[in-house]
Amino acid sequence: MLDVKERCGVARTGSWRAGTIAIEVPSILFFASPRFTPPSFAEALIASAPMPDSRPVVVDRGSVFLPRDGPPGSSIPPDIAVPPGTESPIPPDRESSLFEVVSSAAGVAESKSEGFVLGGAASLLSEPRMFAELLAKLKTAVGPNRVLYAPGIALPSNLAILAYCGIDIVDSIAALFEASRGRWLSPDGSWPLSELGRPPCRCSGCLSADGRKALIEHNETSLWEEMELVRTCIRSGELRELVERRAVNNPWNTAVLRHMDLRHYDFQEPHFPVAGKSVKAYSHASLTRPDVIRFRKRIKERHMKPPSAKVLLLLPCSARKPYSLSRSHRLFREALMSCGNPWAVHEVIVTSPLGIVPRELELVYPAAHYDIPVTGDWSLDEAAVVKEDLRHLLANNAYDRIVAHLDVEKPFVEDALVEARFTCQGRATDGPSLENLSTALREAVEGIPRVRREERYKGDMAVLARFQFGPGGEELVKGAELRGRYPDIKIIRGGVQLAMLTERGLLSLTIEGGRELSQRNIHCVEIDDFFPQGSVFAIGIEDASEDIRIGDDVVVRRHGDVRAVGVAQMSSREMVEGERGVAVKVRHAVRSKSI
Repeated sequence: MLDVKERCGVARTGSWRAGTIAIEVPSILFFASPRFTPPSFAEALIASAPMPDSRPVVVDRGSVFLPRDGPPGSSIPPDIAVPPGTESPIPPDRESSLFEVVSSAAGVAESKSEGFVLGGAASLLSEPRMFAELLAKLKTAVGPNRVLYAPGIALPSNLAILAYCGIDIVDSIAALFEASRGRWLSPDGSWPLSELGRPPCRCSGCLSADGRKALIEHNETSLWEEMELVRTCIRSGELRELVERRAVNNPWNTAVLRHMDLRHYDFQEPHFPVAGKSVKAYSHASLTRPDVIRFRKRIKERHMKPPSAKVLLLLPCSARKPYSLSRSHRLFREALMSCGNPWAVHEVIVTSPLGIVPRELELVYPAAHYDIPVTGDWSLDEAAVVKEDLRHLLANNAYDRIVAHLDVEKPFVEDALVEARFTCQGRATDGPSLENLSTALREAVEGIPRVRREERYKGDMAVLARFQFGPGGEELVKGAELRGRYPDIKIIRGGVQLAMLTERGLLSLTIEGGRELSQRNIHCVEIDDFFPQGSVFAIGIEDASEDIRIGDDVVVRRHGDVRAVGVAQMSSREMVEGERGVAVKVRHAVRSKSI
């Protein structure tokens, strides 16, 4: 039984209790034998025979050719080594062991085992593409309730990417092997101890200078410290940033991350929240983050400009988020408001790694939550992202005129916008540039019927609703009126509030808003026959819309009867298959008719 505490992409922290053992995940099984005494900080052990210890001990019962005895409730059954990706010719022992050794995803979904061991994992250290492909298939087959153990491959340098790919349990065997070779380990790599002189470390092993034993102690300590950092990053929602930092130190890490991003987006994306903490886009790999790619895909697939917007205005991004709070964008807004018909202008911000951000979506994650090094320099890949997204924007939306208030972005934006009028003369915030912007906007809106602010706000809210909930979401705004001042806007129809824009940048549903979406089967969670009063747990869920992600506003219903609305704490698959944990944090609930 797995009780998840925090999620960060595919990785998670929690407690796993099965058979006779109970361990925290992600976890390291430290090797123990008469020759190797496990460190005092070890939380769980792996051994070749049962041993007296107060900590959980997993017994590896060897191979089918030379099996060893062991307690079935906490052991790995005798197995046969086969190449990863192929099915073992010997049927797995599914009756007498806690774990099942697998080399492919075949039969995994039907298995009753609580945990799985990735057979032949060490051979995948030379096959990063196969590793990524096999992990994506295995984790999909294993599902959200069971754990995956990859033996013999964990080092301080690759522990972050292993957890990121969904491996819950590793061991200390590779670290011990490196010690036997005289190699000193750190998250940045390994070095021959003979070349280091005095190790650049103050751990008890390195301070003791006790030869091989000291090197073992150091390597185990380094592995444990990295695991503690991985756990911390999962809890804080920053594992991806740690993985990107570690990737540059190891070509295998880099290759696995690229394969995961470029070939297994569909596996990763459902685990990434739609509302979260800051995205630190400091490396080239940030361009292919699943949450970044999802934002760009939704712009292309869900976004349509507000109907009243006739002039496209392209603006540079700002260091401060949301952009509208920055000094530069306040200056741009002054120029826009002076044009005489500002609500006929559609502002779109050009940025990396998101490509483009329409102003009406600037509060949406990750647009309001990313940080990049601002140098004014654009790589070819960053420029290509912007050009691609601009071409999609113009293919899906018709504008009468285009004004581009861009400076360093001008050389590559010109390729995508041949007819745009560029207004920068030096820096975008310089006086002459702002005067040019004001003049260009006044001329651009000439002849365009005047657009009222209320009309434009309503169009913006419809765009946001469609972006958030998908096609049909804009019906929340149809026939409604808006009350309040941006960003605190309420959507009201017939005197009844349907939703409200919140600080998360998303629309927060009321029960009536939930009924509106329920009629269109959007973001719906089907529950057993009860009336939620607090949180809805996974055990009480029968079905859920496939596009629900962590952070989404959802409708909780029973056979079409809306009983609550709230925020998803799990993705749709985990809601349906999960056995423990809060699935929906309820905001508004309908009281039982019997009360």
